[in-house]
Amino acid sequence: MTRGSLWIVVALGLGTLVPSTVAAQRVQERRDVDRAQLEERVRAQMGRLMRERLGLDEAEAARLSEVVRGFDVRRRELFAQEQAARRRVEAVLREGSDEEDEARELITRMWELRREEAELFREEQEALLDVLTPMQVLRLQELRQDLGQRIRALGGGRGGRQGFAPEAGPSRGPGPGSRGRQGAVGAPGAQPLL
Repeated sequence: MTRGSLWIVVALGLGTLVPSTVAAQRVQERRDVDRAQLEERVRAQMGRLMRERLGLDEAEAARLSEVVRGFDVRRRELFAQEQAARRRVEAVLREGSDEEDEARELITRMWELRREEAELFREEQEALLDVLTPMQVLRLQELRQDLGQRIRALGGGRGGRQGFAPEAGPSRGPGPGSRGRQGAVGAPGAQPLL
């Protein structure tokens, strides 16, 4: 085979691969759009349910939504930091490194992230108590947990995340040790609940 005919064979081979790759990307993009739309419908339904169950009028629901959105950016940032730390832990363990200093740094980072998570939870609960009664806050936590479970079910269990602790995961209940970052259901970037 001459060099010229080799290039023709390679070009033809690439020509058949590119359309199939593009088609696969389109299918995945469509699935992502479908899932996002479904999640948004569930979120809208839960928003209505929350207003009803919490007995909120439109103005109260708007104030609650503002509080929730106010914590979203920090929650997403914390999620990204936790993901990065988790990936580093996995890499260190996979590499079989005996680097004790790096292991200690990773443990310290996990502690810091837990502390930040607990602080975020406390601050959000205080802000919620400025808008809701304590009983409404508890009901809201329960409703958010339900929403998180529904969204995870939509993704076949995907979209939930696993933390450093065995029982960690979004919306598994209120409290810093149980990943009770309300409003952070599913993946980062999730829309506020209301």
